[in-house]
Amino acid sequence: MPTPSSHRRTQPRRDRFQDLRTPEALVVSVLRLWTEPLRAPDEQHPRWQDGLTAAGLSNDAAVAFDTLMRIAIAATTRALDIHRPPCPALGSDEALLLDMLRLAQQGRHGEAGLLMSDWLPLAGVRMAMAPLCILATALAQAGLRLPEPAVLHPAGPMDTDRMGMVRPTADRGATLLH
Repeated sequence: MPTPSSHRRTQPRRDRFQDLRTPEALVVSVLRLWTEPLRAPDEQHPRWQDGLTAAGLSNDAAVAFDTLMRIAIAATTRALDIHRPPCPALGSDEALLLDMLRLAQQGRHGEAGLLMSDWLPLAGVRMAMAPLCILATALAQAGLRLPEPAVLHPAGPMDTDRMGMVRPTADRGATLLH
């Protein structure tokens, strides 16, 4: 049975913020802005919610994002790799959030939960799945579908679709764990 870290190695690899498509850049930008007050609480910060509003998402999406991240920060089992807003690199946990949202948009909730278990213990995953799915649905309803990433790690199980594109796959038994 794969562990969260072995499953994670099969996930697409992204290195640069500039390589992200619009829905991905929105999510990462909002994430980075959300974390800034935690890093420097005495400074003035832009409102992270404004990006979601400008993209046509409802307040429910902002509440879901905030709830998801509050659960993650409160229950995480390790420090999260989230970069500062101007950073051109993409943090590994920023990419992981994109993968979780993409999987949730595709209805692959068990696989999204498996990825989330890299952040959280099982109880935290159970609490965070609802806001993750609400956010994923809100993004999709606003026309912001997270695309399949183009660059993949060579390790791990892979399959190809009818166009010959390589896509990551997970152990189907993993969906039984959630």
